[in-house]
Formats: sequence, structure tokens, C-alpha cells
Amino acid sequence: MKKFKYPMLIALCMSLMHPSLFAAPIVEPLSPILSNPLHEEEVAMETLILPRNLYILAGDNHTPSRLTLYDRNIVLSPSNAYTLTTQSTFGTRTLGRWFYESLGEDVLTLSSPSDLTLTLNTAKNTLTQSMTVEVVDTTDTTPVRLLAVGDSLTRMGKYIEHVQSILPNVETVGTITYKGETIQREGRGGWTFNKYFNYIGSSGYLDSPFVFPTSISGTAYKGNTDDWKKVCVAKPSDTTYGGLQKVARGWQESGPYLYDTNGYYKYPSLGDVMVDPSLPEGSKWIEWNGTSWVPLPIQPTEFEVNFTKYMERFAIAYPTGAPTHISILLGANDFGTHDTLMDMPGFLHYLEQFIASIHAYDPSIHIIICTPTLAPHENMLTGDTSNYYRYNRNMKLATHYLLQTYDNDKSLARNIYIAPMTLTLDTANGFDYKTTEVEIDGVLTTQVIAKNSIHPNEYGNILMGNTLAAVIQKFRTK
Repeated sequence: MKKFKYPMLIALCMSLMHPSLFAAPIVEPLSPILSNPLHEEEVAMETLILPRNLYILAGDNHTPSRLTLYDRNIVLSPSNAYTLTTQSTFGTRTLGRWFYESLGEDVLTLSSPSDLTLTLNTAKNTLTQSMTVEVVDTTDTTPVRLLAVGDSLTRMGKYIEHVQSILPNVETVGTITYKGETIQREGRGGWTFNKYFNYIGSSGYLDSPFVFPTSISGTAYKGNTDDWKKVCVAKPSDTTYGGLQKVARGWQESGPYLYDTNGYYKYPSLGDVMVDPSLPEGSKWIEWNGTSWVPLPIQPTEFEVNFTKYMERFAIAYPTGAPTHISILLGANDFGTHDTLMDMPGFLHYLEQFIASIHAYDPSIHIIICTPTLAPHENMLTGDTSNYYRYNRNMKLATHYLLQTYDNDKSLARNIYIAPMTLTLDTANGFDYKTTEVEIDGVLTTQVIAKNSIHPNEYGNILMGNTLAAVIQKFRTK
């Protein structure tokens, strides 16, 4: 039996997982931390959150080649008492940021990576870190099928839409798409990796598209009757169930659903399986015996995340082929405003399991880990901003550990890349703000709050999309 390097971490990760998932193949986690509490040294950590490489899409006479790094995004420190300096032969440093922008004939050719060095000075430390910056040529138009997996940022889909609009020959794929859209994805509001790994068989929440009974094939599994009832009849406009109507119609924009008003599949074959949460315990998992749905004699008790089964089950949503690239943007709900990063080991464990499942289906798929985005700029807000401070600290720490784990040559050899959205989102202009009246000690006070919480506005989504698009373009092909 294989021995694991981090026994404490394995115990923690197993405790975070649903017991029925123990049958899934276990991949040794790559987590750089050994226990779940946020250590004192992590609270006091002072470092630069920088990847080894940054990529910028080359511009033309109409669209500039542009990238901005914001001091407040890349410095992880408990204090704002620091100075940051940069050394490079290109770009400009001003007003708390470094940026590179060039248009048309003035584009600086950085097809060979050029160094950008940053030095952080605090009362306690001086830290210097270098990375390479490369302008990526856009002449390669090899077809890309991008599957974006994530939470509400991905469900909204604006940054994915931007990627598709600025890169040639890019098609987005996935089971979620809204009427009138030209993009698809797998984004679910409020979701975490834990939900993507454990949600199946309940009437209380939407099932994960990636979880299956270990004993049932992807083609035979027709899903949760309660889910399809809500998608087709009960709650089609609800944000949880909206966007799944096209796949429920057999990948048609309109017409009859493949499921009846109770959520049962209308056209079953012998051996097809569903789960009906409304049935008594011991009979919820049902099988089509050729004439009717009957309880499976052996009810499933073991489940797995299986990307191969996902592709089998939802093959109808992939008429042009499987994804060539998969982006993953999670973390906002996994860590949020917690006082600790208590789920970081489990998050990294789930991430590695998900990557392994994807590559078990096809090892050539390019996987892009998007580092989590920050919250609105605290200085733009009034009132208590402690939640935003904790949120930003957690997203930076999560980014720090993601870079430690996956920003290396070993990951590149596995077709795993980093899109550092944490660094490049303008937290001042990338969000919408509004004023509201708040009663404090019996007095109405006007305060400025974030209009849409941690969700960036159109400009913020453009910046997110630019960061992801540059990585996709760099690694269109291996």
C-alpha cells in the first residue's frame, strides 16, 4: 500500500469528505501545509504573491497590449506600512501599480520572456522576487473548447464571454447556458469544491454534475428527479436551476423536455438509473426494468467524482468534442471571511482529485487554475470593512498556497497552468458602488457599500478575462 507523506493532512482531508467518497481513487495531496488552523506565522506573513510567469496578449492597431499589477493585490502583509519598488526594462510604475501598455507598431516585443523584479520593504523584512513577463502572439488559431468550472462568478459568465470575444476560434462548453447566450459553462452560485464533490441524491440542493454512484455508468445515470422537476417545471427561472433548460431539452433551445412533470426521464433504456429523493429510504435509487422504474436491489452507498462519466452523461452538450482547456475558479465560498483557512488542505486535496479525474479521461486537456479574485477596495467603502479585509487576506493566502503547490515545472509537464486573477483585478474600478442609509445608534448615516458584493462589474470581468485569455493563448497547444 502506498504511504502518504502527510498523515495529518490525509486525516483532515478524509474528515472533510463525504464517507461515501472513500471508494474514489485517492491521490496524494500536494498541500504545502500540514494542519488546518491558520498558524501565527501565516497571520503575520509578509510576502509577494507572484507567479513565476506572467502572460499578456499581444495588441494590434485597435486593441492595446495591456497588463496592470496592483500593489495592494500582490503584497501579503498584516500592515499597510510597506514600500514596493520595481525594476524592469519595460512598463511604468505609478500610483501604487505597475503597468505595461502598448498599441500597434509601438508594441514592445516580449516574445522572449523579460524579467520584472519587485522588492518589498517592511519594518521587519526586505524581500525581492523576480518573474518573467511575456507578450503572447495571437496568430495561433488552433480550436479551443473551454470548459469553465466555478461558483457565481462563473455562473454569471462575463469573464468567459470576454475570453470568447477576444480570442479567435474559442468555443465555450458546459451544461449551463441561458437563452440568447453564446457561452456555456459549469458555474453554480455559492458553490465550493466540497459541494462539487458531495452533492448528490437530495431534494435540498442541486446535484453536482461530476458525482456518480461508483457502480453506475455515466450513460446509464439520468440524474435526480427532483432536480429535473425544478429545472423543467417548478423553478426554471431560479438562479440555481436556470441555465439547465437546454440540456434538459436534449440540447435544443426550445421544444419538449426529456423529463416529465415529476422529473422522470421519458425515454429510458433497460438498466437506466435515477434517484428520487421523495421515495422512502432504501428505495430512492431506481432502475428502469423495461416497463417501469423499480428500486435497485442494491442501493448505491459509494460515490465518486468521475470526469469520464460526466462526459458520457452529458455527451449531448458536447457536439463538437470534449474540452481542450478547463479553467477552475473557486475559493470565494470555500474560504470567504473565515478567521482561518481551515479548508485549505481539503481544497487542495479536492483540486488534485479533480485534476486527476480530468486527466484520467484525457491527459492532454489543459487545466488552468484561476487564483481567486479580491473584494472591492476597502478605501472606497465606509462603515465596517473588516469582512472585506478578512476576505482579501484569505484570498491572498489561498493564492499563495496555490502558487506554492502548482506554479512549478512539474505542473507544466502535467498541462497545469496558473491564471493569476488575484493580481490583475482593479479593486477600485472593477466593482460598482452605491450609497445607502444605515441606522447607527438611532441616527441615519449615509454609507458607501459594494453594489454587488464580491462580484466584479463589466470592467472587472474584462480584466479577469484578459488574464485567463493570455494563459489560454500561450498554451493553446503543447
